[in-house]
Amino acid sequence: MSYHLIVGAELKQDMARMHAAWKQGSNSPAGREFQAAMDAMRALREGRESEYEGKQLGSGPSSYDLRDAAQLKVPVFREYTDRGRPLGPSHRLIYREFEPLPKVEDGRVVPDPNAQAYRHAVAFVHRGDDPAAVAGRRLGRERGRLQPELHGLAGGGRPSVGPDRREGIQTTPHRIPVPPDLIRQAAILRDSPPPTARPPAGPPTASGPRPTNPGQARERDR
Repeated sequence: MSYHLIVGAELKQDMARMHAAWKQGSNSPAGREFQAAMDAMRALREGRESEYEGKQLGSGPSSYDLRDAAQLKVPVFREYTDRGRPLGPSHRLIYREFEPLPKVEDGRVVPDPNAQAYRHAVAFVHRGDDPAAVAGRRLGRERGRLQPELHGLAGGGRPSVGPDRREGIQTTPHRIPVPPDLIRQAAILRDSPPPTARPPAGPPTASGPRPTNPGQARERDR
């Protein structure tokens, strides 16, 4: 299964910055981030998210309501605690998923067996920079406030990794209707031919230090 992929405006800016760094040196820290982000977003578009560790997100009294979102855990840098324990994938790609738009002919909705659902990439952030907070702000949400339009959606449940992992839990987002602020972008993607050119990208690398070394003291998975 493949999806239409909507890339959020702020993430587009992040990708442009990382792409510029990639052109200067593909093995630079930002260049490696660009390669890994491109690969992860391509996996989202092509329905290959199971190649990554994934987790549904949720809500809480001191966090943003992201019950409609999930994250991919993307390896970019190898990082360790002070005791030498690996911290796992360094980055998070946070995204949402939407129903296909209806096909209208002569003023009426008609079946479209080829209709594609949508995925909305919101943020690609290092684990130490609070990816959920970045995504929450970009979606215009307030910390500690539940979104009325998400009423009835379950939270993220148990982590997808670690000793409490359970088989069969959903790690992709709940699929919901396309929100009004993305209808125009969704319609353009639906009515446009598939893209033929993409920025170059290589496989994600998992070596090399992160310059500011955030997360070295963060053992708890986000």
